[in-house]
Amino acid sequence: MSAPLLSGIDHCHLNVDCINDALDWYQNVLGFKVVEELAFWNENGKGPLTLEDHNKTTRLALFEGDGDSKGIAFAATGEQFVMWLQHLEQLKIKTVLADHGVTFSMYFKDDSNNSHEITSHDYKYIKRIYKNVELGSHTAKAN
Repeated sequence: MSAPLLSGIDHCHLNVDCINDALDWYQNVLGFKVVEELAFWNENGKGPLTLEDHNKTTRLALFEGDGDSKGIAFAATGEQFVMWLQHLEQLKIKTVLADHGVTFSMYFKDDSNNSHEITSHDYKYIKRIYKNVELGSHTAKAN
């Protein structure tokens, strides 16, 4: 069984000591800017705060907190997203499906317990298929 295709890396999760200090650093050193259409996710000031580079090819999701960073968020089209969910279910890898209102994500762990994500901005396509996932919810899909 071959794995479905991915579209690349959507963003990397980074834990930071202070969101505001990290924002200043990424803006001033690397030229990143806040992705305004996703800024509402940072409602409590602890993240995720999504930044992107000038070319809009690299995104970071900043989370204020201790501990290891949370892994890679791979990018997928809507069709790829559905195929990945089915693929991981066939392999009996537990996935958690989340409706973020403008994107869908599935979360899973590798065999070393690293957390990863596959995310898609093809929201309408996925919402038509997974109608019962409520906005803001995280629903376990596999064993």
